[in-house]
Amino acid sequence: MAFTEQEKARIKHHLGYPDWVQLSNSIQLGFPAGAHPLFLLEQAFQRLTVGGEGSVRADLCECEAIEGQLRSARSRMKASKMGELTLNADESMQLRNELQFWRTRLADDLGVTQNPMSQAAMGGDPGGVNSRVIG
Repeated sequence: MAFTEQEKARIKHHLGYPDWVQLSNSIQLGFPAGAHPLFLLEQAFQRLTVGGEGSVRADLCECEAIEGQLRSARSRMKASKMGELTLNADESMQLRNELQFWRTRLADDLGVTQNPMSQAAMGGDPGGVNSRVIG
């Protein structure tokens, strides 16, 4: 069973790839750096076995659940203690680390890498395309 378009969009989201209909008409010399490895992901969608699709869907469910927990954790950032209950000050960072674990698992199960140009997928430290030219 193939992935739905919605599943593909969410997988791209978690791996840091844009979900474009087409490249900009102003880009005429190839893929922009942010989308260059996207074709590997598109091919992976077609190459996976049924069992592989199940693993990827399970990883995607984990990523979606953790992202939901991050959204709800924002409301708890306003306080550090409620009565006798002390809130976990590290909850947000722990959830981000867990999300990164599952995004890495998702990429591994697809046989691709997370987008090296994505700040979100690479933990705020993307690879660069800028380099000094000498000579």
